Amino acid sequence: MKIAIASQNRRTVSSHAGKCTHFWLLDSADGSWHSLLLSPAQLLCQGGDLADHPLREVDVVLAASAGRPLARRLGQLGIMLSLTMESELQAAAALCIAGSRATPYLPGKGRCQSITGRT
Repeated sequence: MKIAIASQNRRTVSSHAGKCTHFWLLDSADGSWHSLLLSPAQLLCQGGDLADHPLREVDVVLAASAGRPLARRLGQLGIMLSLTMESELQAAAALCIAGSRATPYLPGKGRCQSITGRT
């Protein structure tokens, strides 16, 4: 599973995934972490086409908060938007990978659980 974790300060999980310029990319298959810095034009809140976006190949975008319009846009590409109350990057990723009910999911091509927490 490839997870993009919104982390504006590069230390903790950030709110407002659509406005975040920095993401940590985790590939759970090999445990590798990579940093991704988005340009202002690439911000998810810009509403442009995501077909060529740097986050296009991830399975999950993980953040502390994000809006339903972003969840719908990502869902059209088969990307799940997952919200977490966990602020520590590795702990949030581990909960997401484990499919913990502590991490509510927003719909993305029917692969998700129902919303059970913050929206």
